[in-house]
Amino acid sequence: MANWIWYPGDFEIYHGMKQNYDREERGFFWPAYWHMSDWRHHLRFRAVFCLERQEVIRVAAKGRGYVNVKYRQTPPPWMKQDEEYWSETKYPIGKDIVCQPGDMMVEAVVGNMEGLPCICVTGDTIVSDGTWLVWDFASEEVSAGWNGMYVRPEQNPMEFEYTSQVLQPKEVGEVNGGLLFDFGREVTAETVITFPEDVRDVTLCYGESRQEALDTEFCYLKQELKAGQPGPDGGEMEELFGRFETEGTYHTRLRAFRYIFVPGTEAASGLQLRADHKFVDFPRRSSFTCGDERINKIWEVSEETFRLASGIFFLDGIKRDRWIWSGDAYQSYFINRYVSFDKEICKRTILALKGNDPVVQHINTILDYSMYWVISLEDYFEMTGDDAFLKMIYPKMESMMNYLMEQLDENGFIYGRPGDWVYIDWADLDKEGTLCAEQMLLARSYQAAARVREILGIDGQEYLERFQKLKKNICTYFWDEEKGAYIDSYVSGRRHVTRHANIFAVLFGYTDDDETESIVKNVLLNDEVDAITTPYFKFYELEVLASLGYFDRVMETMKDYWGGMLDRGADTFWEEFKPDQPEEEQYSMYGDKYGKSLCHAWGASPIYLIGRYFMGVRPVTPAYASFEVKPQLGQFERFECTFPVGEGSVWMRYENGILKVKADRPGGVLKAGQDSYELETDKELVIVEERGSDQR
Repeated sequence: MANWIWYPGDFEIYHGMKQNYDREERGFFWPAYWHMSDWRHHLRFRAVFCLERQEVIRVAAKGRGYVNVKYRQTPPPWMKQDEEYWSETKYPIGKDIVCQPGDMMVEAVVGNMEGLPCICVTGDTIVSDGTWLVWDFASEEVSAGWNGMYVRPEQNPMEFEYTSQVLQPKEVGEVNGGLLFDFGREVTAETVITFPEDVRDVTLCYGESRQEALDTEFCYLKQELKAGQPGPDGGEMEELFGRFETEGTYHTRLRAFRYIFVPGTEAASGLQLRADHKFVDFPRRSSFTCGDERINKIWEVSEETFRLASGIFFLDGIKRDRWIWSGDAYQSYFINRYVSFDKEICKRTILALKGNDPVVQHINTILDYSMYWVISLEDYFEMTGDDAFLKMIYPKMESMMNYLMEQLDENGFIYGRPGDWVYIDWADLDKEGTLCAEQMLLARSYQAAARVREILGIDGQEYLERFQKLKKNICTYFWDEEKGAYIDSYVSGRRHVTRHANIFAVLFGYTDDDETESIVKNVLLNDEVDAITTPYFKFYELEVLASLGYFDRVMETMKDYWGGMLDRGADTFWEEFKPDQPEEEQYSMYGDKYGKSLCHAWGASPIYLIGRYFMGVRPVTPAYASFEVKPQLGQFERFECTFPVGEGSVWMRYENGILKVKADRPGGVLKAGQDSYELETDKELVIVEERGSDQR
């Protein structure tokens, strides 16, 4: 089977740039504000074959170029006879080429100023695939990039192929002198507008919430269609915002919404609206239900949120940014393990975030996001065992590590350069001088980089030595004995304690038992320390509490925090939730009345918490060659679940004190109480025991 092939990583960089140019706000486009490295525009592809008989091939390409067919022959008399000699003939792209038997080589040279240079070669035995070599005329030849989505010459790798589902509104009602269309759920869709007779002036006001759609002045997404001029300016921008399919049917561009309000009774009369929902149909490899309907609803809404935010890449939110953010993606890698276990979206996102070398800026301009990217490489290998991907991306990891190590002070602490965003979270952090939480991430990056080197058979001692020195200095400068916790900054003198650095310290295993106990008492369970308000850092806070056995508290927080969003009417989970915020202000953020994303990937973390900690499913060795299942039976009256374990799955059911477990792959161990049981492939294990858990 033939594959479309390109320079490795460039498919992801090309589509990543398209994605990061996709944000729309109130009639204009908002390209991402960080540096985005370009893909390569000029390539040579080649492969060598030994044909036993004549064969006809055809080369499809995106770009301009030619095909060069070479045959190994005896050198002519004027050449040295021991030199390799190839005769050659050039052909146009897109034509049948007859190849003769013998040792031969097919080359294709393609340039593309505006898009992705790529080729698809079809023949009986001569086909393009990952064994081909590609050269950018500057660096060494490398194996071509490819994926399993583009396998036919008529496809276009510059267009991502979504699954489409046309949805009718669930409810249409007259409101405020217009029509409100409610599609019953949030979608990412083209709006299909059918006019009853002649095209008329129509305004479309979109909303993730009913309130937003009805706010014709401040709704985030709005389009005004003028009869004869379908587009915001009726000019060059027309095709970017939509197109006429037929004389009376108009397709808008892709937007995220649940509601559409069409103001004006006359304008809305007889108008038909449909949503052409575009999505990637990832497999459903997990399920979870239990005796607590609130937890069931939290799981359901988390999965809906996560699937909507998972497309070509892991996105942050589907309405507002629609950008690829490294911090958001890092959490999505973990959630993905307990939903679809899709490796390809992880690779696409990792490659798109990094771009090509050299590194000239932190990913998304954010210091911590570059370090999450490095750490994600080790985590990806733990999930997949894919050392071929590590080998391909390794040079980019080293360039990122070098960039990080160029901004260290005399203590080895990383600081922000001018233009760097030292983020960590939306929180009141003391950022004077170097920030403790950033040092924790740097230490973890050293460990991850050393591990990647070890996997690839490269000495990682340099990074381990840096890690040990940094860990010691973090304790020396940032640990406050009186407060019994890590402080944000030792420079300011304020000795300010927040949860973030302390969460990382325990989560990464940088504390001993006494320090852990002190942090739990003085920070994690201390209500006087500012609470975390974003689902983003709730992910880490609840993970560390679950890892320490505080399952009651984690369960209570999930019900209160995520359940609190449900009580406010959420059908997907939000970017931020402040329970004490008045309902009339609950959609505001960044100084914008509707600036808050109501479908945000980092809001889906209950999936990870339930799968990883409450059901206790985790890899012990890479790719789940060995894995552990350790359900917290004391938290549930009953449950039934299925989770991916690498290429296989594990199923569990618990009811009336009876636990049943079955895995369809080897390597599994069930831990129930103090006992361990080997999971035999495709054989149901039944355990009858008293309820209990390791909770605190």
